[in-house]
Amino acid sequence: MKELVTLPLKEDAPVPVSPFRLDANSRKQPCEFEAIFVSEGVRYQYGFSVAEERFLEEWLLAYPHGRPQRLIAREYDAKSRSYVWGNMAKLAGPRKLLQEATRPKALFLSTAVHLNNEHLKPVFDWFNKTLHVIGAAGPPSDQSMELCKQPEGKESVLAFLRASDINIDDISIEEKKVSLEIFPDDLPDAGRQKLSRGLSMRPYSVYKLKNDRMEKFEWFDESEGTKKLFEFAGPMLETLKEGHVAIIDELDRHLHPALVGYLVQLFHNTEINTKNAQLVFTTHDTSILNQKMFRRDQIWFCDKGRDRATELFPLTDFSPRKTENIEYGYLSGRYHAFPHIKDAALIKNSISRLSPAS
Repeated sequence: MKELVTLPLKEDAPVPVSPFRLDANSRKQPCEFEAIFVSEGVRYQYGFSVAEERFLEEWLLAYPHGRPQRLIAREYDAKSRSYVWGNMAKLAGPRKLLQEATRPKALFLSTAVHLNNEHLKPVFDWFNKTLHVIGAAGPPSDQSMELCKQPEGKESVLAFLRASDINIDDISIEEKKVSLEIFPDDLPDAGRQKLSRGLSMRPYSVYKLKNDRMEKFEWFDESEGTKKLFEFAGPMLETLKEGHVAIIDELDRHLHPALVGYLVQLFHNTEINTKNAQLVFTTHDTSILNQKMFRRDQIWFCDKGRDRATELFPLTDFSPRKTENIEYGYLSGRYHAFPHIKDAALIKNSISRLSPAS
């Protein structure tokens, strides 16, 4: 959703969306995205429906004084092969001009902001500047490496690692030039620049020995947990400093359960998190699944149904008591969202059918 809002799409390329493909009907249906958030003190509800060929719907409601104001109302009419625009009288600026400038494979929000509409800028900026996906596939965090190029930033990263019991004495960054020509032509320029920055920097960890000699390690010699924490350091420090929203898939991967709890508690610590930064993450670590760590409304579960589609639902659907042991309830199957492990006989039978190794 962030990329669809912030990165321009080429008109001759399909919109990069992935409908649910394990159902004949749904794979032909558009994908729908919606986010409700606060930007510059105003609550917004923004969403859109999109297929590979075009954006089909787009809407934006603002609640500056509690009552909703409709700022965007756009819907594609298949019969007339044109867009129908609803009442957008509350939107400041030349609405007709902006509507005519919006291409089928572009969002009205993005188009308007690129044409200097200040009224919609807080909405676009929330996606562009406030919402961050941390630890996505790619090179080591260029954000952490960029911080390490400055003395104050490096000390902040090292302090983050040391607080996590990673006792690296220093980090050095070596740089080399990377040509943009190595990337696919259809990759957006912003994506090429980001990957280029990450690949151009190479981190090394430095340890001080008893005889004051310094030992330098290639980054791939470090454990996956150390690399993961370094990946988190820059983005998390900025998130806490600026009050951003951080999204992390599998927060617990390669990390000790105590470290997972520590990272979560950073966001609960009002002396550290002074600007109400938010952390939204997935995890399989049940050790943090308790009411000392989270409010009941902060916990959601994912469950795969018989149709192999994933459903997301909150803990509050089960009306847990304030004293309820959430971890025990989850592990005992009370809240569903639990893998259905098959009998080991299936494995035994499959092994017996294997051909002998040559």
